[in-house]
Amino acid sequence: MNVLLIETDDEDARKISSFLREKGHVCFLTDSPRSAKGLLKKESPGLALIHMNGNAAAQGMEFIEAAANLEPPVPVIVLTRKPRLDDAVESVKNGAWDFWTKPVSPERLTKAIELIEAGKRQPAAAPTLAEDPIISRDPHLCAMKALARKIAPSKAAVFIQGESGTGKELFARYIHRQSGRKDNPFIALNCAALPDTLLESELFGYEKGAFTGAIRNREGKFELAHTGTLLLDEVTEIPFHLQAKLLRVLQESEVDRLGGKYPVAVDVRVIATTNIRIEERVREDKFRKDLYYRLNVIPLRIPPLRERPADIAPLTDHFLARYAAENGSKAASFAPESLKKLADYPWPGNVRELQNVVQRAVLISDSRVVGSESIMFDPGLEADPAQPSGLSLMPLCEMEKLMIEKALCSVEGNRTRAAELLGISVRTLRNKLAEYRQTIDSEFSDQ
Repeated sequence: MNVLLIETDDEDARKISSFLREKGHVCFLTDSPRSAKGLLKKESPGLALIHMNGNAAAQGMEFIEAAANLEPPVPVIVLTRKPRLDDAVESVKNGAWDFWTKPVSPERLTKAIELIEAGKRQPAAAPTLAEDPIISRDPHLCAMKALARKIAPSKAAVFIQGESGTGKELFARYIHRQSGRKDNPFIALNCAALPDTLLESELFGYEKGAFTGAIRNREGKFELAHTGTLLLDEVTEIPFHLQAKLLRVLQESEVDRLGGKYPVAVDVRVIATTNIRIEERVREDKFRKDLYYRLNVIPLRIPPLRERPADIAPLTDHFLARYAAENGSKAASFAPESLKKLADYPWPGNVRELQNVVQRAVLISDSRVVGSESIMFDPGLEADPAQPSGLSLMPLCEMEKLMIEKALCSVEGNRTRAAELLGISVRTLRNKLAEYRQTIDSEFSDQ
């Protein structure tokens, strides 16, 4: 078998490659995920091993996705010395075959190769849903998926709006995978995560000597995404003075590096996202109208989870199966009262919050059927300010009573748990209950 090894540690590279060659396999060695992508089609490996580290994690994820999208796909095993649950989940979600902690066991590697050669697939740590990663029974969201598939082959810009946690990046990746660019780069940039001075160089790149510290030429995200897709996450956070430069790139399909003499041609499909109402930003002259129209060729607005209750049950089942498998839990289903508790909650954090609540419930529960006592919501979350909260101004003492009652209801009257949620001592809670005994439900004050 041809095996592609992407390894930055010289000693590990020597050990693994030597073992593979001793077993009669052909090993192609590189230390760069970017160069490894070129070897995928050239050498047709039957397996790829990639050492994932923080410095090249993004490129590593792109390599995993590229390998998974080949026909036939190339199985990728991720190697790391510092395993993190988030990295494992992200790797498997992007198509990794497995996620291993170093050092690599020769016996385990041999077994993996045998399974691959036999045409079998080892059960992954979590379901990948590679063909259809967007789980939904909601008619509106299903119609959006159909529209996404229809427009995916084009180069038209897509603007995805939706509250935080609704799955905007998931939709962007879905569009990329349905397009003719699926074998090419998918580059994501969080525009809110960088200061203005760095954002410009991240987007457009720079030439050596463009500023102090620019010791070499560097490609920006547009150039890295050439022939692929660029996701501009939270695009409304791009400062006004950079919006004109972004507009020019979209209009001319060429980018001017900082300090560069000549423009660089790029072929990029742009998908932009935001969690705020972009129309208000445009009316307030905080976002260029011409840029908005350039990005908003295909508008998609993902509804919040509270507006698609039909999705709560299938998403809950999916996350339950994932986290039960990852944690070796015997949890297999939710009790009817647990499902009702989930259905009645407004989900201000959307699907991301549901994922956290289910993961928390799996870790807490000791039985096959997850009871409502294992369903714990985050009391610190507030509803989206753009949405009506149902609360009006009231005296602080009334608000205090309301929060105590809500905390007790959420933990079915357990004072210790309620005190923990409220960040107070049990004694303080007891005193408050005595003070408010006339207004707090008697079933709590008598416990």
